Amino acid sequence: MGNKRLIYIHVGLSSFVKKDIEILSDDFELVIFYFDLKSKRKLPLTFLNQLFFILRKIRSCNGMITQFGGYQSYLPSILGKIFRKKNIIIMGGTDSVSFPSIQYGCFYKKYLKYFTRKSLEYSSLLLPVSENLIECDYTYQKDDYKKQGYKVHAPKVNSPSKVIYNGYKVNKWEFSPDKVENSFLTISADLGSRFGPKLKGIDLIISVAPKFPKCIFYIVGGDKLNEELPENVIPIRNMLHDELPKFISNKQFYLQLSMSEGFPNALCEAMLCGSIPIVSNVGAMSEIVGDDGFILQEKNDLYLKKLIKLALQANKKTLAIAARKRIVENFTLSRRQNDLNSTISSHIK
Repeated sequence: MGNKRLIYIHVGLSSFVKKDIEILSDDFELVIFYFDLKSKRKLPLTFLNQLFFILRKIRSCNGMITQFGGYQSYLPSILGKIFRKKNIIIMGGTDSVSFPSIQYGCFYKKYLKYFTRKSLEYSSLLLPVSENLIECDYTYQKDDYKKQGYKVHAPKVNSPSKVIYNGYKVNKWEFSPDKVENSFLTISADLGSRFGPKLKGIDLIISVAPKFPKCIFYIVGGDKLNEELPENVIPIRNMLHDELPKFISNKQFYLQLSMSEGFPNALCEAMLCGSIPIVSNVGAMSEIVGDDGFILQEKNDLYLKKLIKLALQANKKTLAIAARKRIVENFTLSRRQNDLNSTISSHIK
């Protein structure tokens, strides 16, 4: 355990958050606060609890880290200025975008936009998981802004930033050469929300699936969908993270057709299992996939149909091996740990 003591704030123990807590705990002592966003009615009380927590702990801590920008990062940024403590925000995706067409993103919602913008302005360091969260051209669909990123929606933010990619435990996700022929998988935890199905591209899958009757499309989290599905689209309950490696390993293709993403964990984990990626051209996904998969440049049923046909005709064994190799060589957990811990250590004295 390191000498530096940090307040660490999160909004839920997702696999992403658990991994960061694990790797940060090797070098720092973490004092953890859970910012409960489940009930907007209780938000004032949550702010109050957070305020008292930080005031009790801040003098004995070297700095603060907040997982993602939003309501939860506002007080740490303000109090960091007051008490002259470094405050770092790890940015994941939602905190950098606005999609009015589906009412999604921190910069879409009136009050959340203010809290997010001020958090980023007052923070001492921003750690986005992709360059695209800072500023990028957005061409995947035409119903929203032509540019995305926090610099687009909050141009006054001048806080320094450093991109640190997500990382993965390679050995947890075992490669299997035995795949169910013509099987496709997508994973999402937000499909019961008003924006979830369109955000995650489920509408495209439902539209295209009937055109491929010999293929089967699994949607983990799809049990929350409130619409009729084609016969070859199979909804499955959300799984525990430890259940996923076995389930993913025999699926031939992985679909991530989202309108917005940062650096999606499920995509990288599926690639480690040898599932060939078919992704939309948003966030870091084209960089993750490289030449070892298929990229949908525009949200269009016809384009997706052509891309799936191309994928079905490809050398699937070669692509499966290449997909895993892509993650192993570029996005390991040890790389994230080294980059994250060394960056924080040098920033927080």
